Amino acid sequence: MDIFAPYEQAQARSNTAQQRAGEAQAHLHAVINGLMAQKQGRFFLRWLMYNCQCFSAQNLAMQDGTQTSAHDTARLCFAEGRRYVGMTLLRLVQCADPQNLPQLFQIREDEDAF
Repeated sequence: MDIFAPYEQAQARSNTAQQRAGEAQAHLHAVINGLMAQKQGRFFLRWLMYNCQCFSAQNLAMQDGTQTSAHDTARLCFAEGRRYVGMTLLRLVQCADPQNLPQLFQIREDEDAF
């Protein structure tokens, strides 16, 4: 019986998991670069970021006075979750290629095409 077998097996599983994570990251970068290569793809990415409200603040002011603080907290948590998805997408765009982010925000170039 090999007393080091459990440790070696754990290391092998860890190496396999790291390899799969690297492959998944490479696939995501390829998808982002494919979207960035097309005007419709850049439009779609901007649409996602707009809907995730990456660049807007949440207004929790009570409008009719009937909202409770628990309701405000739930709204804030939901909005922050949506914003987290958008920011994760933004980071993925930047990590795929550092030139993607400036290109994504050059809206005038893409608007001429529509």
